[in-house]
Amino acid sequence: MSDQKTILCVDDEVEIIELLTEELEDRNLKVLSANSGNDAFEIFQKNKIDCVISDVRMPNGNGVQLTKNIRGENANIPIYLITGYLDHSEKEVNSLGVTAVVFKPFDVEELVEMVLHSLK
Repeated sequence: MSDQKTILCVDDEVEIIELLTEELEDRNLKVLSANSGNDAFEIFQKNKIDCVISDVRMPNGNGVQLTKNIRGENANIPIYLITGYLDHSEKEVNSLGVTAVVFKPFDVEELVEMVLHSLK
């Protein structure tokens, strides 16, 4: 059986998913993706996920609700939330114990390095 780690990438912008997938797969990580928080949580429940990277604002289940759902099942998994907005959800997000909040525009390689560090 493989020791390959699985990352769940969640964003309603296909370009961001593609960019993250390419960078993560280049580092021998398996990537599963979803374009909404609700779809992502279904994937999370059916797969062994080692880390989550999610946008905050998405239709059909945002990143804050996704984080709450995941924390209800696994308190220790690293979760990185991506946002282009500084709003009320940031305070709520920090109380959920996310690994980091990353602001758009972000450096993809830097985010991937943070993910790799958290998987060690």
